[in-house]
Amino acid sequence: MKSNFNSDMKLQAPILKFQIGSKSQAPKTMGCREQNLRFGAWCFFGAWILVFGALLSAPAYPPAPDHEFYGTVRDEWGDPIDMSGARIYIQSSNGVGANAPVAVSTQPGINYRLLVPMDSARSVKICPMPLTRLRQEQPFQLKVQIGQISYLPIQMVIPYLIGEPAGLTRLDLTLGVDADGDGLPDAWEQALIDIYGGSLEDIGPDDDTDGDGIKNIDEYIAGTYAFDPADGFRLSIQEVVNKNSRLEMFVIRGRNYTLHSSYDLKQWTPVNFRVLANGTPGPIVSNYQSTEVQYLRVEVPFQIGAETNRYFRALVQ
Repeated sequence: MKSNFNSDMKLQAPILKFQIGSKSQAPKTMGCREQNLRFGAWCFFGAWILVFGALLSAPAYPPAPDHEFYGTVRDEWGDPIDMSGARIYIQSSNGVGANAPVAVSTQPGINYRLLVPMDSARSVKICPMPLTRLRQEQPFQLKVQIGQISYLPIQMVIPYLIGEPAGLTRLDLTLGVDADGDGLPDAWEQALIDIYGGSLEDIGPDDDTDGDGIKNIDEYIAGTYAFDPADGFRLSIQEVVNKNSRLEMFVIRGRNYTLHSSYDLKQWTPVNFRVLANGTPGPIVSNYQSTEVQYLRVEVPFQIGAETNRYFRALVQ
């Protein structure tokens, strides 16, 4: 099993904030090979993120296209935030600006999208409206508010610089405390320390504490336990029925799962699938949002050209 965690965040220097209540404060993929009813399996992990947003009440002067932030906000245990009243907001030297809800969306791996009004800075006139929009390269932070508590995500401890108008920036955020600055919340690391001993500095995101071939950061995102080698994410081919491949994977509540297929392990294509309920295929879907912890069986419809080798991998977000 290979582990490959991709964090694709390009930040340019603004300050955003999430809001959940009142506090402020990374998938996994695996693959399987199918050939003449003899099967093998391999896996790796990764994560995606995306967002939805809201406009500031005060228009830019002169106006410029909004800058959009999107991604996934997770709690200190790696669970994507999905609760009523949770919001993300941006804060800069101008004060508190745009805000948007934080909740599971129809887009895999995304639970927030924030649109930030931008000022083109082309006029020497004094803006008649409140200065709530930002200019390119202005520092900012994103915060999350839950109830009456605002949380500053560990990625926002050092303010970012906002990008250009009409820009798109993915920012995955983690709530909690990260005293050693390694990207893993202290509470999650402490759970491993209680079992293996040591200190926060002894547990790193790229380490494989339980020796199961999966990096700690990938276990955090996937919702599996880095102290149990038998608990890692697994994907396997169970059988082929009428040329349709039936797979089984272990899913965790709050995570989203998508499947990809390849014939050469180089070119991967997203594939639709059906969830099997008591052996009966359900409707075709492009992803699965898990609401419980369970072994899930799915069926991938036969595709022309798949008569020979076929590989599968799963993306956990």
